[in-house]
Amino acid sequence: MNRTNLKTLISTSRRNAVRMAIAGIAALAMAVASEAGNLILIGDSTLASRKPEQRIGSWGDSMGDKLKDGWKIVNVAVSGRTVKTIQNGGKNSSWQKAQDAMQSGDFVIVQFGINDAAKKKLVDIPEFKEELAKFAKVIRSKGATPVFCSPVTSGTYGKDGKFVRNKSRQKYADATREIAAAEKVDFIDMTELTCKILDALDKTAGQDLYVGKSAKNGKPIFDTCHPSKAGAKRYGEAFIKDATDRKLPIAAIFKPND
Repeated sequence: MNRTNLKTLISTSRRNAVRMAIAGIAALAMAVASEAGNLILIGDSTLASRKPEQRIGSWGDSMGDKLKDGWKIVNVAVSGRTVKTIQNGGKNSSWQKAQDAMQSGDFVIVQFGINDAAKKKLVDIPEFKEELAKFAKVIRSKGATPVFCSPVTSGTYGKDGKFVRNKSRQKYADATREIAAAEKVDFIDMTELTCKILDALDKTAGQDLYVGKSAKNGKPIFDTCHPSKAGAKRYGEAFIKDATDRKLPIAAIFKPND
């Protein structure tokens, strides 16, 4: 081997050693960060925090007692929001609050698609996917890890007593899955998970997972959109089980199943 080749070999070896050292330091930093951090929730009313006296539950908050010591939930989800309107308010927006809370090693659950499908608030599919891609980029720039979720299903039953899948939510579930794959973001299909739960239950048991008889503007309604406290707990457990079964990184922040 001549001198030139030897110098090239030494130079290449040094560069590789530096790269390995940097990678090792980054891995160590992530390992330390994973011992404690925030689980940030951003989305709509099915994810938003609720008062104890309210019958509505938050499937995100329901996972709080399942977190390992050192981890806490930061819930900035807001009722009625779309992937666009969650950004309204500038520095006081829920999206900005989420960014302010983000630290390296955190996880951020993002769930939209219910209000985005509503006629008065409609966000078309291309724009919906574009906004989610933007969220992923910002979250990663903070050193946090995004996790996209499709919307939980509604508890609707037909005259025959059988559960009816919500077609409008399915469109946004598919869109969330597609943009998650394109952006290489972990995806948990809460639409499918919650549909399977209701498929396995009769009408009475299924409706118990939702608020049911309620009132809106003083008028009686039957709320099949919002999970009850029991439904929220059931859906939070489904999220954790799916993440654990698939060995997703977010599963590491939850306590092992006894």
